Amino acid sequence: MAEETMTAVQAEEVELTPDGEVVQQETDKYLIFLSGGIYYGVDTKYVKEMMIQSATSITWLPMLPPHIKGVINLRGGVVPIIDFRLLMGQMPEERFSTVILDMEGIQMGILVDEVDQTFDIEKKQILPVPYQSGMESQKMVTGMISLPGEHKTLMVLDCTQLIYGHQ
Repeated sequence: MAEETMTAVQAEEVELTPDGEVVQQETDKYLIFLSGGIYYGVDTKYVKEMMIQSATSITWLPMLPPHIKGVINLRGGVVPIIDFRLLMGQMPEERFSTVILDMEGIQMGILVDEVDQTFDIEKKQILPVPYQSGMESQKMVTGMISLPGEHKTLMVLDCTQLIYGHQ
């Protein structure tokens, strides 16, 4: 009986074509991090590395917007660091982790409260974010999803907007 039940559960999770072939689900792996009590996800193809606070020595630069904390030296390269919390209209925290993103050779670090985990997400499960006028930071969030079994709602970030949209 248990074997029949297992087969039935598996059949519900698998999508079939009219010909009876299994449809491959398009998934992307996301790095999930916490910022201001909200879970965000960024596609792992853009994540170069993660650093803890003690490993991040940020050099402050004058005449920059408040959310740009400065730059770091990452193996001889200069990488700008953005406080993601300030960028999203949240209060800054003393403790942070740094996520280094790389998009087509352009690197940028974001300060987040903590890195949570990676998660495979089916593209078709990502829902659009309801529009709110006056929310400039909302342009960086392209979708949202409830993570199964996690009781978490994840905001999906658009790295293009994150890197180029705030300038």
